[in-house]
Amino acid sequence: MLALATRAFVEPGRTIQYLTPCYSLYPVLADIHGARRNAVPLAAGFALPSVSELRRGGAWDFRAALTIITSPNAPSGRGYGTHELKEICRAQKGVVLLDEAYADFARENAISLALELPHVLVARTFSKGYSLCYLRVGYLAGPLPLIAALHKIRDSYNVNGLGQVAAQATLGDAAYYRRNFQRLIATRERLSDELRALGFAVLPSETNFIFARPPRRSAREWLNALRRRRILVRWFDTPETRSYLRITIGTDAEADALLHTARKILAG
Repeated sequence: MLALATRAFVEPGRTIQYLTPCYSLYPVLADIHGARRNAVPLAAGFALPSVSELRRGGAWDFRAALTIITSPNAPSGRGYGTHELKEICRAQKGVVLLDEAYADFARENAISLALELPHVLVARTFSKGYSLCYLRVGYLAGPLPLIAALHKIRDSYNVNGLGQVAAQATLGDAAYYRRNFQRLIATRERLSDELRALGFAVLPSETNFIFARPPRRSAREWLNALRRRRILVRWFDTPETRSYLRITIGTDAEADALLHTARKILAG
């Protein structure tokens, strides 16, 4: 879907812009397509800048051919309100794509903007909440003229048959998945609270992971110490993110194993 939107709405040499840090595929798609990249930092604490802040900063392009905003954000996990997103969407002259890969774990989503504004698309995926990451099934919601433009250039078999069957199967058991979303959210909140009690600075998350700055040692040292004890987390070596660990939310037993190991590291 992201590649289709790039091909459909961005002529080579025009601008694709996004707020960083974000999904690492955005600049790759821009480079493949020969588009100009415009990466603008998020506000402090990975918050969404307001339109007035973007105007003052001077780097944001309100006429970019395609603007992609990840909401909730990855890798920080921060969620953004629909009213915040609408303010930016209304200020843009080009197409805006709201990447809602983690929307199933968030308090609100912006699907209404895709139905209200003529230049806004919302992207969803079955890779996260529905665990179909290997099948690569996603969809875009938006106004008919934009969807029609995407249909003109999509591949004949852009979603394989097995992926379609699997996606339909998940939708046939929506109650199970909704219960699972709520279980994961409860584990996420408990783990966040208990890590904070150990001295971790945990950002508020609306995804299936948390972004936490560990105490006493660097995040890279924590990464290695946890790995030696068979606890796997992620670490991104960029200026904005290298102080944090990204911790995926699994089962309650896995959360307990992480907490037990963290206590041992702090004690030792």
